[in-house]
Amino acid sequence: MIRPNLFRAACMLLLAALVTLPFIPAQADLRVPGWYDPDGVATGQDWHYRVPVTLPATSSVNSTAKVNVNFGTLMTQLGISGTFDINSIRVVRPGGALAATQEYNDTIFNDTTDAAANNRGEIKWLVQDGGAQTYYIYFDITQNGAKAVNPQPKINANFEHSATGQEDPTGWTGTRSSTAYDAQVRPNETVNVLGTNTDGNANTGSFSYLIGSRSNNDNTGTDRAVISRTITVPATNPGNITVRWKPEGFDGSANGATRWDYIRIQVVGTGTTELVGPTVGNYVTRPFSPNFGTGSQSAANSGYTPYNGWDFNTGGTHTAGMTVANAAEPWWTHTQSLAAFAGQTVTVRFSANHGASFRTWFLVDDLEWSIVNGTLGTPEGFGVVGSTLATFVPGQLMAITATVDANPTAATGPMTANVYDDGGTLVASGITLYNDGTHGDATAGDAIWSNDGTDGGNPTYTIPLSASTSSGWILRVFAKDASSSTLGAANNGLVHRNGQPNPQIEANYWNIDDFTFAVSGASLTATKISSVLSDGISASNPKAIPGATVRYCITVGNAGPAAATSVSMSDTLQSDLSFISGSMRSGATCGSASTVEDDNASGADESDTIGASISGSTITITNTSLASGANMALTFNVTID
Repeated sequence: MIRPNLFRAACMLLLAALVTLPFIPAQADLRVPGWYDPDGVATGQDWHYRVPVTLPATSSVNSTAKVNVNFGTLMTQLGISGTFDINSIRVVRPGGALAATQEYNDTIFNDTTDAAANNRGEIKWLVQDGGAQTYYIYFDITQNGAKAVNPQPKINANFEHSATGQEDPTGWTGTRSSTAYDAQVRPNETVNVLGTNTDGNANTGSFSYLIGSRSNNDNTGTDRAVISRTITVPATNPGNITVRWKPEGFDGSANGATRWDYIRIQVVGTGTTELVGPTVGNYVTRPFSPNFGTGSQSAANSGYTPYNGWDFNTGGTHTAGMTVANAAEPWWTHTQSLAAFAGQTVTVRFSANHGASFRTWFLVDDLEWSIVNGTLGTPEGFGVVGSTLATFVPGQLMAITATVDANPTAATGPMTANVYDDGGTLVASGITLYNDGTHGDATAGDAIWSNDGTDGGNPTYTIPLSASTSSGWILRVFAKDASSSTLGAANNGLVHRNGQPNPQIEANYWNIDDFTFAVSGASLTATKISSVLSDGISASNPKAIPGATVRYCITVGNAGPAAATSVSMSDTLQSDLSFISGSMRSGATCGSASTVEDDNASGADESDTIGASISGSTITITNTSLASGANMALTFNVTID
């Protein structure tokens, strides 16, 4: 009688997979156009935040785009805090290149003078991509690495990018007929002239340009001091030019009269258009001198002698219909169409012209032309995309790779990953991703962070053997910068999506990526059969009696749907069985098992992928892979003790 326990088929199966399926990147936060980074991620300077600016359809090439930005507000919307880096601002064109001419003015906001270092200001740039376009303004905090001063040329139409005393500020040409005249950039100041304290403040910001005779008495002549620059007028939608000036002093002039002290503002192209000056007239709305008239002020008439007497007579009455106060020191503004100069490069010219005896001077500031106002969008943070296999099998080791838009600068754990099972339970947390060129990362310092599970200090996650076929598993990758979070310290380094809730998921943060994957279990079955070869008594009908030789066959089959890799099965012999050395054979089925297996697992006699060995009383069979629908078999002989 055959002993029942000889048919025992108890097997322990272990599956592991290192690489079986192609990598498929997750679709997440990396934006189009690509993130601005002039020298590669983690090299040089990296930018971590940006805000889109939409220009209207009326914007044309060579227009001046203008937008006021409160970076403190944007940082609040991103849920971050840190020290705003005033040097970090860059205007980036729709195609990803820097705008060729751009500037940030920290002391101007909404066309008025603003306090410095309060995280807001005015941004202008010359349009290079006409029509309804989206530009991006990049910015950062010093904690992410201080940025160099923006190297792009400035528009410098308000002298904020100039130094005190410059006769030829960047973008301008200043001249004077002699050193007796003033032609220089000046800061906000109060200057006493002939016993009168005069207001030398700019129209906006901290600087303006002084032309005329404030320091010395003048003498007769035209173009005693001149400041000019060229501008290119858009060929379509040329828009307007706006000039701003402040007359100050003691002399006067009249409509049509060019005898004494006056300013002349002109646009010179194929023709010349005078915007301000006695030839144009209109002193009431475009005063070209601090006093109206070519004679001395009297009881009946306005005229020279008083400081900024405008059109007042000595009795304090307006004679020309002005409304400005006597001795007031306002800035004046005039706007005029540039249609006559469409497509031309023209010269804008401010000149101080003088008669003898009475000091008169002018301040010039805030030249603007062809202005198009941009509309701010919602601020964005740098993104991350994690990638791994789309489908795993139980026992498979996860190899994780992530691509980032900007260098993650957090001091601790800048790149980590979590794994959640199909029920949403956190099953692995804080998996460290590396960027040192030795963990699956092709180039040290590039945009790829990875962990292939070979670093013993921080292994990745292995899908449990008990996992069944399921979907909805999540790999969550975190790329953290050096910012502090206004949403709590647990969120430090994460950049929040404006208006979203706080839980740390991709939908709520720019630099988190959620990648969904599935587990497709290989359905393995093991069977064990035996047959008695001989018992020393009956050749035709041998029995399982002491001294008999019995052949066992263990078959492992994979019903799919996934391939199984690194398959391992073990079986322990009963104590009353003795293994017969050299009897192991392997193959696809019991009947075809013919490949000799080495008892000591040296592999010396292997000719297929199946390996088998015995250690003590434990027999182990392995296979590098077992495809869906495939089988492997091992036969061996024992003696019944």
